[in-house]
Amino acid sequence: MVNAGVKDIMTGDKSVKIQHHIGGAYYVSVTSGIRCVDFRKFYRPYNAKDNDEIKPSKKGVALRLEEWVDMCALVNIINKDYPSLADAQPCYYGEDHNNQIRWLECPDCHPFLNHPSGLSA
Repeated sequence: MVNAGVKDIMTGDKSVKIQHHIGGAYYVSVTSGIRCVDFRKFYRPYNAKDNDEIKPSKKGVALRLEEWVDMCALVNIINKDYPSLADAQPCYYGEDHNNQIRWLECPDCHPFLNHPSGLSA
């Protein structure tokens, strides 16, 4: 998804606006006009009513498109040399996500929901 967006921006084929949740309160985004891949932590303002009001924080990193391409090549080398890293799976593949309630209660998958503990992640 991100690679396709980067390719579309680099070739100028079409307008791109991608935001993908990668765990916890972290998102990766790619947007035309901002020639970078942005990894950023988001937060929900104190008085926000729902997830539509989440905002980007200052905590994050932006890679220029060329840096993203270089990083992807390095990740392939690392995955080849360290297969255990290549086999890492996100939490939603685990048995603790085997039903919808458990999945909805996961603070990594849904960081801005109020969880049973009464605290938001």
